[in-house]
Amino acid sequence: MERFTEVLKSTDINYIYAIVGIVVVLVILNLIWVMFLRKKGPSAEEIKNAEMALAEAKKNEADLYAQYEYQKAEDSLAEVKRLLAAKEYKKAKMAIEEATGQARKASKAVEENKAKMKAEDERMLSDFNRQVDELKIRAAKPGTDIPTKVPREVQELVGKWEIMKMRIPELIQRGRIREAHDELKTIEGVLNNSQRQDFIAEPVVDK
Repeated sequence: MERFTEVLKSTDINYIYAIVGIVVVLVILNLIWVMFLRKKGPSAEEIKNAEMALAEAKKNEADLYAQYEYQKAEDSLAEVKRLLAAKEYKKAKMAIEEATGQARKASKAVEENKAKMKAEDERMLSDFNRQVDELKIRAAKPGTDIPTKVPREVQELVGKWEIMKMRIPELIQRGRIREAHDELKTIEGVLNNSQRQDFIAEPVVDK
């Protein structure tokens, strides 16, 4: 003990202060590195906010009426988890900001996109009703005595349309715009194909 005391007395106090100072600085720098430099990724709160923004967008039907923005938000959020697992914190930070921004953008776009889709549905409904009527006239070939063979696709389309032209306005009225739109798009494909088909004159059979 006496020897240790003698060593302390013989050691310059300034030298001791310098060593202690260096140790303190190293500890502080290490803390800064751990807190700020080692991990620049998104905080738990930022991830939670992105998840809430995406959930809110889905509640607002963004997955139906702002599909592009909603899908980007969903993909970005999934990418965040992958990046965090790979310890790519800077990229994860950017991805979480993208996810939150796209989710909020999707929510805002819903009403405008829904209104546009509704207008398009109503236009298609009117156009298809006219086109089906024209198909009926072509199939009947008024003013001739030659019976015709109506393609099966046309017969099915006409029969289906009589049901759909009552169902689709009901869907629109109930706010199920996307469902009405998808059904109209299906009809559009069948109708376009049927319009390209020729009606064939049936051969006259002698009795």
